[in-house]
Amino acid sequence: MTRRRAIPADEPKASVASSRLPVLYSTLSPLSPERHGSLRLKEARDFSFAAAQNAIPLRADEFPAALRDYPIVLADGAVPAPVALLGLETGKNPMVDADGAWQSGKYIPAYLRRWPFLMVEEGEGADRSILCADLGATMFTEQASEGQPLFEDAKPSASLQKVLDFATKLDASTRRTRAMMQELQKLDLLQPSQATITRDGRTLSASGFLMVAEDKLRALPDDVLAGLARRGVLALITTHHLSLGRFSEAWS
Repeated sequence: MTRRRAIPADEPKASVASSRLPVLYSTLSPLSPERHGSLRLKEARDFSFAAAQNAIPLRADEFPAALRDYPIVLADGAVPAPVALLGLETGKNPMVDADGAWQSGKYIPAYLRRWPFLMVEEGEGADRSILCADLGATMFTEQASEGQPLFEDAKPSASLQKVLDFATKLDASTRRTRAMMQELQKLDLLQPSQATITRDGRTLSASGFLMVAEDKLRALPDDVLAGLARRGVLALITTHHLSLGRFSEAWS
């Protein structure tokens, strides 16, 4: 079923509870021209909001691009989720400098490019999602001389429509990625792993993540492997394994 998307005309009485929010979001409010008609979106990107986050969620179709720069590991959970490991020091993102700029030439995960926006289901199992935003983000302003308006004539502006399109595509990609992770989980291909690196007299380690076990993968029946290959899951696993070579490289 195709998921409908919308920007609601009226905001609910309460925003999404903070305890249920994804990483980096402190609050989420549905966007509407009645309540947010004066808001504008700054064009310059400042990634200071992610300066303390050393692991960022990834979608399956980002693996080839992220492979060049980061180890891709699987965060443990009810359904494992792929993340780009940006550095080994908790609370420090070496990709973000003191001015909030992302390190030149390094891949920027779509999760960060979408922030502070997010598609949120109207209710559990609903077939419609609503564009919401973390309105505490510094990229929002009411200064008429800055940025682009979110709404024009009570309708989404061209800038907001681009945001909506991108957020919708990423939402669909998230669902595909989750289905792939569930398949890996069902086939019992995942195992706990850790990485330890000694550099400049310091020992840094990362643990609590999962990876696809190569021996378990090789033990699968040929017809199961063929099915994984047809659905693109095998290519995903290969990219994941190749990315682990980034552990041997220094992070800035």
